[in-house]
Amino acid sequence: MFVKVISMSVIGMESYPVFVEVDISQGLPQFATVGLPDASVKESRDRIKAAIKNSGYRFPRSHVTINLAPADVKKEGTGFDLPIAVGILAAEELIKEAALENCFFIGELSLDGSIKGVSGILPAAFKAKEMGIKSIFVPEENAAEAAMVKGINVFPVKTLPDVVEFLGGRSNIEPVSLDINQIFQKTRKYDVDFNEIKGQKQAMRALEIAAAGGHNVIILCTV
Repeated sequence: MFVKVISMSVIGMESYPVFVEVDISQGLPQFATVGLPDASVKESRDRIKAAIKNSGYRFPRSHVTINLAPADVKKEGTGFDLPIAVGILAAEELIKEAALENCFFIGELSLDGSIKGVSGILPAAFKAKEMGIKSIFVPEENAAEAAMVKGINVFPVKTLPDVVEFLGGRSNIEPVSLDINQIFQKTRKYDVDFNEIKGQKQAMRALEIAAAGGHNVIILCTV
């Protein structure tokens, strides 16, 4: 059976969609991942197998092929664990394929089936909204970051069974909502602001990047 699941990959500050294509066919038991995966993605095979089995599901004893499309772009990171596992379970008909429509999945799996946080959630959520995706499933620890993007439902998930049970309509997960105004303190007034600076675009850009990454900056000035 063939199933397609939407995920995301981040290069620098840019996010782009990755379509996780899962095909389970007759043949000797084998798990193959193609589509320019790096070492961390190739290693996901063992994590996914253990996570599925330890979550109480049966891993297929067939030929499993995972294609990460587009195949000409290198895939990095552990965020593909969850969408690959979801795709395999959908191909095994434990999840209805229709339940995956307009959904995006990202997260790293532990061997016991719990879901760990990953980096790049915010740009991935922005890209998902741009694509018209309505629901995104992210690790619980990343949920607040993803919820900064308005207009999409952010579902925090702790374990693989949480995802399976929710998509099967047997449990409920409340989407995360945030008060953006309170978080960014938009009502707070400052005596000085970047808007008052004329020119100095490179310096301002450097400070913005440093602030976004939580880096220190040494400012040298002369009078």
